[in-house]
Amino acid sequence: MTRHSCRARSARTLAVAAMSLTALPTLAPAWAADLLPPPPAPVPVEIGSGWYLRADFTESFFLRPTDATLPDPNDPGMPPLVRRTLGHEPAYGGGVGYRINTWLRVDATVDQRLAADYSAYSSRSNFATGYNVEAGRLGVLTGLVNVYADLGTWWGLTPYIGGGLGFAQKEFRRGYTQTTCLVDACDGGAGTGARPGVIRPNRSVTSLAWSLTGGVSYALGAGFSLDASYRYIDLGRAKSGLDTYGFGSRLKDLAANEVRVGLRYAFTDGFAGAHGMPTVWSSGNPYE
Repeated sequence: MTRHSCRARSARTLAVAAMSLTALPTLAPAWAADLLPPPPAPVPVEIGSGWYLRADFTESFFLRPTDATLPDPNDPGMPPLVRRTLGHEPAYGGGVGYRINTWLRVDATVDQRLAADYSAYSSRSNFATGYNVEAGRLGVLTGLVNVYADLGTWWGLTPYIGGGLGFAQKEFRRGYTQTTCLVDACDGGAGTGARPGVIRPNRSVTSLAWSLTGGVSYALGAGFSLDASYRYIDLGRAKSGLDTYGFGSRLKDLAANEVRVGLRYAFTDGFAGAHGMPTVWSSGNPYE
């Protein structure tokens, strides 16, 4: 091969390479058109601010219930129940709420009260010859939707008033009635003292409940608040099952004064920004 032919071939190679480099800018858009766009950056999903959780301890002081025993047409002289008492018991509960604005919030709560002792007495002889006692235990579960108005904040203390509406489930358990003779044969049987008790079956009654409350909360920081309040709650009616003689315990106007202490945790910045809470992400990729 002559030196002249080698030079000619080198010139042709350089020309082809130059033409290829010149065509690259025109081919790049075509290649780019075949590629998918990059996904957008992840965006945190805002679940919502203003939500809060609460846990409460309650001491329920039941008011004197009203006797709701139906009159017996065959016994118009049936004596009324007296010395009606319903003990006080603790309760525990919790709920979830939402702050609508700086002064208005709502929540839904559930509270379970331990069974309180109930007793009442009656006597045809005004306790001269004998008397009858009816007794049992009454447990109360309530579920309320509550509305509160916060009245301002001073030195971290926020007083409030509110009210609630919902249901009360009353379970009358371990009911019985028993006669005690103070003189011989007060009930036709020989001797004095307590006669065998007559069992009354358990029974549950659910009815409307409502409440009025007032209290104060104190901001502890990090979303936590300590809450102390008084609540009046109306619980409706309760009754036991019927015994072998066809009688049962029947109560109405059940109500309680309650002292409550609780703890609230507010998700003030939404769940995504809550302290120590995991962030919920959405990639926003339309190709997923």
